[in-house]
Amino acid sequence: MSSAKSHLVLTAVGPDRPGLVNRISGLIHEAGANLEDSRMAILGGEFALLVLVSGADAEVLRVEQESGRLEAELGLRVMTKRTQSEAPRNFLPYAIRVTGVDRPGIVRAVAAVLARRGINVASLESRLGNAPDSGTPLFTLEAELEVPSEASLSELRQAVGELANEENLDVVLESGR
Repeated sequence: MSSAKSHLVLTAVGPDRPGLVNRISGLIHEAGANLEDSRMAILGGEFALLVLVSGADAEVLRVEQESGRLEAELGLRVMTKRTQSEAPRNFLPYAIRVTGVDRPGIVRAVAAVLARRGINVASLESRLGNAPDSGTPLFTLEAELEVPSEASLSELRQAVGELANEENLDVVLESGR
């Protein structure tokens, strides 16, 4: 086999319990591969994982081959997909934070403003909490954005301001990373 560097996205979802991260990262390490990037969370009672694995072709192939055993052993649904390393792109890194009283459609409204301007959402996290005094459900969204270098930042700021007013949200947009 070739010793060229290969990349693999591995996802896993299933009932949460201690030791899952150890077992999954252990499989990657035992294969001789590298865990380059990861996102892990407990959503409801489910563990969700998304990782980027890299290594020589043989190492990444071993992770792929062992993923079925991992699925059966841990009771997770595991999927793998080969990918390429990320090519450099010409963008400005920005961050957005949105907060407000929870209701359906907040993520959709924010995503629509960004998509209309060709802005890529590189990472997004949202969560639901409660206001300390009233217990009112509060929604928070935080995202890392890749704004095309040719985009009009003043137009983006205006659109985000309009979104905040129309949807009764607090929105902060700032240069990131």
